[in-house]
Amino acid sequence: MKVVIIDDEKAMHLIMRRILAKVDEIEIVGSFQDTSTAFSYLVNHEVDLVFLDIKLPRENGIEFAKRLRGSHRRVKLVFVTSYKEYASAAFEVNAYDYIVKPVEQGRLHQTVLRVLFEAGT
Repeated sequence: MKVVIIDDEKAMHLIMRRILAKVDEIEIVGSFQDTSTAFSYLVNHEVDLVFLDIKLPRENGIEFAKRLRGSHRRVKLVFVTSYKEYASAAFEVNAYDYIVKPVEQGRLHQTVLRVLFEAGT
């Protein structure tokens, strides 16, 4: 499964990569700190799952998700954020899951395993 990480914090990229590296079926194909570069990548490449923060420079994660949904890209979005109050807005843009930081390995694995199970991998 091809995965992209979008978070403005470099440390979060390292944490996510370390946790996701323990899942053989995961291939991290992109890691971005801003939505404009991420969007360009996502509209030109096949990606199965995006881990997305809410608070990002210039465009928040909810706005980005709306724009991505408008491009008709079929990708699962999992919000990984410090903000509990955006959960309802996230599910309005068809979020697959909503994980509140700090990310726990078990919780992230549970989400990834559900995605893999649905994909039949």
